[in-house]
Amino acid sequence: MAKEGQTFQSYTDEFKLKAVKAYVEGSASYKVISEQEGIRNCSQLKV
Repeated sequence: MAKEGQTFQSYTDEFKLKAVKAYVEGSASYKVISEQEGIRNCSQLKV
């Protein structure tokens, strides 16, 4: 549940597609791709 004053990061569809393609093509793991792309948590990429 969101806390008062909490902000959320939103990603464009192009950004999401790029990250998913990188994983599907086998270039790196969820964790590595999330670090490279600046995604806060690798579980966001899994979902």
